[in-house]
Amino acid sequence: MVNRFKLSMFDRIYVVPFIVLAVAAVVYAISGMIAGLPTSWTLELITILGCVMCAYLRFPSGRVSGLPMLGVTVTLLSITPPQSEYLLSVAIWSVGLLISQIFVLRSVAVALYAVGISTVGGFAFVIVHNDLARADVWPLVAYILASGAYFASALLIEFIRARGRWSIDRTFGLSALSPMRVAGVVLLVAVVATIMNALDTAVIPWLERDSGDRLSPLVVLLAATLFLVIGQWTRFRRVHQRLSGVVSAAVDLPWATEGGLRKALELRAKMVLQAGETEVRTRPPEHGEIGSRVRLESGVDEYIVASRRLGALPLGGVEQQALTALAHMASETVRIQNDVDKLERRANSDPLTGLPNYGAFQSALIEANENRSYHSGIAVLFIDLDNFKKLNDSRGHHTGDELLKVVAARLRQSVGVRDFVSRIGGDEFVVILTELQTVAQSKELADTIIGEIGMPLTLDGQEFRPVVSAGLAFSGHREIDAQLLVVDADRSMLQVKRSRRQGGPAEGSSVSIASHRSTRTNDIVARAITEDRLTLAFQPIVSIDQGRIWAFEALVRYIDPELGPISPSSLVARAKSLGLMDELTRQIIVKAMDAAEKFYAVEPSIACMTVNLELGQISEDHLGPFIREVAGSHPNVSMCIELNERSLRSVTDDLRREAEIMQDAGVIIALDDYGSDDSSVGALVRFPMDILKIDKSLIDDLGDVRQREVIKALQGFGDNLDYTMIVEGIESPDMVDVMVELGVRSAQGYYFGRPQSFRQTMDRIRNFGTTAVIS
Repeated sequence: MVNRFKLSMFDRIYVVPFIVLAVAAVVYAISGMIAGLPTSWTLELITILGCVMCAYLRFPSGRVSGLPMLGVTVTLLSITPPQSEYLLSVAIWSVGLLISQIFVLRSVAVALYAVGISTVGGFAFVIVHNDLARADVWPLVAYILASGAYFASALLIEFIRARGRWSIDRTFGLSALSPMRVAGVVLLVAVVATIMNALDTAVIPWLERDSGDRLSPLVVLLAATLFLVIGQWTRFRRVHQRLSGVVSAAVDLPWATEGGLRKALELRAKMVLQAGETEVRTRPPEHGEIGSRVRLESGVDEYIVASRRLGALPLGGVEQQALTALAHMASETVRIQNDVDKLERRANSDPLTGLPNYGAFQSALIEANENRSYHSGIAVLFIDLDNFKKLNDSRGHHTGDELLKVVAARLRQSVGVRDFVSRIGGDEFVVILTELQTVAQSKELADTIIGEIGMPLTLDGQEFRPVVSAGLAFSGHREIDAQLLVVDADRSMLQVKRSRRQGGPAEGSSVSIASHRSTRTNDIVARAITEDRLTLAFQPIVSIDQGRIWAFEALVRYIDPELGPISPSSLVARAKSLGLMDELTRQIIVKAMDAAEKFYAVEPSIACMTVNLELGQISEDHLGPFIREVAGSHPNVSMCIELNERSLRSVTDDLRREAEIMQDAGVIIALDDYGSDDSSVGALVRFPMDILKIDKSLIDDLGDVRQREVIKALQGFGDNLDYTMIVEGIESPDMVDVMVELGVRSAQGYYFGRPQSFRQTMDRIRNFGTTAVIS
C-alpha cells in the first residue's frame, strides 16, 4: 500500500506500541472466535460488518487540517454483551475496525496504529459505561461520559504524538482544536447508543410480546446503516464542496496578479483538498505527498505538492484529480496572461522603435496627472524631427528608420526613471517629465534631452546631426484636462517651426515654452475665493433605525462662467498651492453654520453640520481659534469637523492637544474616510474623536462575509468606546437592510439624498421634514 502521509522519525517510533496492541487485539479476537467463545456469532459478525459500513463517517476535530478525525464506530459497542465477553467484544470490534481502516487509509501500518488508539479508547468506553450502568446512572449520561472517555483517550494519544502543536500557528497549544465539534460527536454517539440500547431492551421485546426476546444484531445493523447513509451524504457533500472550490478557483485564479498567483494557488489547493500543507516547488512529490506539474513562469516547470498529517484522511485519487485541475488552471492563467501581455505590448508600442505609441501615451499622461502629489509638477515635451521627409526622399526610408531608432534610444537614456517617452507619429516624439518643482527645472531638463538628441551620429557612412523643434508645457498642479498640456506643447513646437520659416535660426535644435495654462485656472480659483464666490451643497446624514435626518455635511462647489464646474478636489489642490486653504475653509465654515441655523429654525431636530478640514488647520497658527469662536456663536447647532484619516499619519502631540481643546469647546471631531487603502488601526486609538465615518470602499462588496464582519466589528468598537459610526456610500435599500442586520445606526449616501444646494435642501426640509428617504 502507498503511504499518503508524511511521517517523521518521532512518529515512526511513537506508533510502534499501538501497532503491537492492535495486532494483539486481532490475534486475541481470532483465537477467541476459533475457540468458540462468542455467545452470538451473528452479533460479532454484524459488528465487524458495521465497522466497515461506518468507515467513511468521520468528523474533523479541529479548525484546521491535520488534527485527528473522529469516527463513530464505538457506538457499535453499546449493545452490552455478557460480562465475561467485554474483552473479546472489543477485540472482535477491533478486527472490523482494522478492515475498515485499511480501506479508508490505504496503509496497513497506519491502519494498525489507528486501531491501536481505538482499542485503548474502546476499553475506556466499555469500562466507564459498565461502571456507570451498575451504579444505575441514567443511560444517556452514562453513554456521554463513556463516549467522552473514548474520544479523550484517543485525542490525548494524538496530542502527545503531535508534541502538543495543536495551535492555529502550529505551535504548542490547543487553539486549533474545536471543543464544539468534539462535543457534537460525543453527543451523537451517546444519543445513538442510548436509542440502540432502548430498542434492544424495551422496544423490540414490546413489539415481539416477549420480555426475554433480543434482536441485538438487528439493532447494530440498523445503527450501522444509519451511519452508512450519513457517511455517504457527508462524502457527497465533501465532493460537492471540492467541486465548488475548483469552480471558484477557476473564477479567482485568472485575476491573481503574477506575484500573487503562486500564493493563490497554494491557498486554493489547501482549501479545496483540505490539506495540511501545500507548496509550489521545483521538486516533484515525494513519499506521503501528491502533486501535479505546473508552469507559473514561462519555460519553468514546477510542482504544486500537497500532503496531510497523520490522523487525517489520506489524499487519494479524487484529490489528485482536483489538484491536477487547479495546476492546469494556474498554468493556463499564466499562458493566457503572457499572450495578453504580448498583445497589449503590440497594441501599445511602436514596432519600429519599441517605444509606447500614442494610445499608451494618453494613458500615461492621465496617470501622471492624477497620481501626482499636490505640489509635484509635470511637463509635456513635444519633439519634431526637422527635415525628416527630405532625409527619407534623399537617402531612403531605411536611413530615416535608422535615425528614428537612434533618437528613440537617446530619449530613453536621457530621461528619468519615472519619466515617459513615446513615439506618437512618423517623426514626432513626446516626453512626460515628472516630479518637477518649477518651470525653470523643466526647461533645464528639456534642454538636456534636446542636446542629447542633437549629438552627431553616422548614417550610411556619413556624419549627421539631428535637428529638432520642441515645445514644452509645464503644469504645477493637477489639471482638469491634462490633454490641454499636449495642445500647448504642440502649439509651442509649431511656433518654433514657424519662426524658422519666417527667417529665424535655421540651425540647431530649440525649445519653446508654452504659456502656463495652470496659471489661468489658478487665477480663476484665487478670484473665486478672494471674492467669496464659493457655494455649498448639503448631503443628509441619517439615523437608519429612526428613519430621520440628524445632520448635514457641507460640501464646497464652484461653477466658473468660462470653465464650467471645477471639481472640489481641484479647488482644494489649487487653494493649497496658492496659500488660500485657510481662507477657503473659513468661508465654508461660516456659510455652513449659517445654513445650519436656518435648517434648525425649520426643523429643530437637525442640529449638526459637518465640514471637512485638513488636520493641520485645527492648530492655533491656523483656524483653531476661529473654529472655536464660530462654534461658540452658534449655540443651537453643533459643528463637526471631519478630518481625513490619511492626514492623521503625521499627527503630533500638539495636534492631539488641539483636538482635545476643540472637544472641550463643544466641537465634534469625526475621523473621515476610514477603511480606504491607507487606513490603519492606529488612527482609531491614538486620536481623540466623536464620530467614525466608514469609507464607501469598505462596503463595495457586501456579499463578502469579511466586509460584513469588519463593519460589525467597527460598530461594536464604536459602541464600546461611545463613538458614533457613520457608513458612507449607501446607494440602495438592500444596502440599508444589510446595515440594519449588522447593527449600523447612522449612514450617508445617494439613497438618502445627493448633495443639493441650500435652496433645494431647505425645500426638502419644509416639504418632508426629517424623513430619511423621499421618492
